[in-house]
Amino acid sequence: MPLDKNLSVPSGKFASRFAKAALGFALLIGVGGTAMAQNMVIRSTGPSASSYPAGKKMTNDAKISLKAQDRVTILTKSGTRVLKGPGTYSLAQGSGATSTASTRLSSFINNRGSSRARTGAVRGATSDAVVTPNNPNLWFLDVTKGGKFCVSNPTGLVVWRPDYTGSATASIVEPSNGKVTEIAWRKGNPLKAWPKDVLPVTDGASYRLLGSSAEQAVDVSFVVLPSEPADLDETAEVLIENGCTSQLDLLVETLDAASEQAANQG
Repeated sequence: MPLDKNLSVPSGKFASRFAKAALGFALLIGVGGTAMAQNMVIRSTGPSASSYPAGKKMTNDAKISLKAQDRVTILTKSGTRVLKGPGTYSLAQGSGATSTASTRLSSFINNRGSSRARTGAVRGATSDAVVTPNNPNLWFLDVTKGGKFCVSNPTGLVVWRPDYTGSATASIVEPSNGKVTEIAWRKGNPLKAWPKDVLPVTDGASYRLLGSSAEQAVDVSFVVLPSEPADLDETAEVLIENGCTSQLDLLVETLDAASEQAANQG
């Protein structure tokens, strides 16, 4: 953006403040667009987990020292990297499996209010086999998972069940008054709209869910986001900040699978 020729050069104390502000802005955007680029830890297990907690951000010149049994998944500008110990790694180097946000991943993290999903049925020559699928969308509420659940579209929340081989029901209990609302899935359908007219999806609202095919009830607490995250980086950061662990686990598992697929194809 060209400078305005009519602007005068600041002087004195104001000039000093102006220079500091300019320097701060330069550091914010990064010299050359790369020096300040950040990478974010989205999962860490092993002896060094406390040194690399989820949500930790690092510059491209950072070095990571891992011990045996350490495994750290990092979200970078080019995708994800899974680092395993023992060893010392530089984030500036391209070693490690990477994956980009493909069309499938973009669909996974974007909530378009879809009411359809692939069932995962595999039909053979003599018999039919059903492979239990993973949740196909980050914003579908898994009836078997409890804890905090981040909601990006309160009016279009969808409840997903992993076992769709037959018809099923789920009871939603309001802890405050014990009122029970039931939802039902038809055979072969893994998705059901949340009964928002009866049970509004509001920030902090808590419910107990028990699916007819689930082993035990789970408690869910909604965290309503002000807007849907714009990209993969923002999605991971929002889940970490709000403690939406089951969704973060699902995101990491999906990214790991994509990384392994990319490595195998490479």
